[in-house]
Amino acid sequence: MAEFHSNESVRYQFNPQYRGIATGQPYFREVVLQGGGDAVAAARSVLELNEADYAWNLQIEPEILNSLEAGGGGTVVSAFATSVERLLLNQTNPDPSLGDLRSEYADGTNPHPFLTDPVVGRALSLAIDRSELVRIGYGDLAGRPTCNVWPAPPEQVSTNNDECLAQDIELAAQILDDAGIVDSDGDGVREREGVPLRVLFQTSTNSVRQATQEHIKRWWAEIGVETELKHISGSVFFGDDPNSPDTAGKFFADVQMYTNSSSGPDPESYLGAWVTAEMPRAANSFLGRNVQRFQSDEFDRLHGELRNTVDQDKRNQLTIELNDLLVGSYSIIPLIYRGLASAHAKDIEGVWMNAWDSELWNFETWRRQE
Repeated sequence: MAEFHSNESVRYQFNPQYRGIATGQPYFREVVLQGGGDAVAAARSVLELNEADYAWNLQIEPEILNSLEAGGGGTVVSAFATSVERLLLNQTNPDPSLGDLRSEYADGTNPHPFLTDPVVGRALSLAIDRSELVRIGYGDLAGRPTCNVWPAPPEQVSTNNDECLAQDIELAAQILDDAGIVDSDGDGVREREGVPLRVLFQTSTNSVRQATQEHIKRWWAEIGVETELKHISGSVFFGDDPNSPDTAGKFFADVQMYTNSSSGPDPESYLGAWVTAEMPRAANSFLGRNVQRFQSDEFDRLHGELRNTVDQDKRNQLTIELNDLLVGSYSIIPLIYRGLASAHAKDIEGVWMNAWDSELWNFETWRRQE
């Protein structure tokens, strides 16, 4: 690294000891990665303005991305691995009046007043039209509806949660009625044990995510759940500033939405994010991976078994069981199996998208057409 500017840019120069120098690799002697801005501006810089050679993570409405690509300045590429856009339902109480106990698991003594009830989570999930979310925000190139946290490879994909693939507002309302979660005072909002089903739903600032929020808010209103929306700059939301109240790890809201994925095709490490020991809390500066504060002794046990299993068929079975336990808790609601979409300038060749690794994994073979 030759130069670094926090929250702005980083400049790399090639290593003169690189093993490929004798064969002319890498082609580029310097790389500048520019941060800031938004996905549309990044795409436009490649596809229209010829200001950049590559734009990463283009979470953009399909009609906008298609229009930009039609200009002929570059090519949009995508690949699927394990990225899933999901809702996280806080399993702890985020009430600001709790002070230091806000969103703290506290050994299970501080549960959310209604989101720990799987009946509520199932109703919230059934109310969502995932196919519509794909249509408006992703298109076939970058999204598919999913009901699973672990969406690939096929031999590890559960079919036990497919109920969510079809929106069913009527069934969602019925199961709440059957559980006695009803609108007793006629204000349009149901109550569970006297607590109104009102949620604060936050995510990062992104036009696709804000459109998704608006649709989900409308669908949840149809089943008697009131939703307040909030969006936060991605640099803050995905940051780890222990003094910020707006990080995903702090989770000072009822529901939040984002995507993450496994760093490789084996599920062990990724699913390990939801063991009890991974819960964010003040004691670890809210840096644990179990962001929704999910707790299951059975999940912890099964993950320990996965860690000590080498037989692949058994590992596939355990992966499905772990996925089903997590999804069945409704502490997490999978929405979209996301492909990673990026764009490169038309004169750049050698780009080979691999969603299981950094998109720059084979950068040494990239070159500009002569």
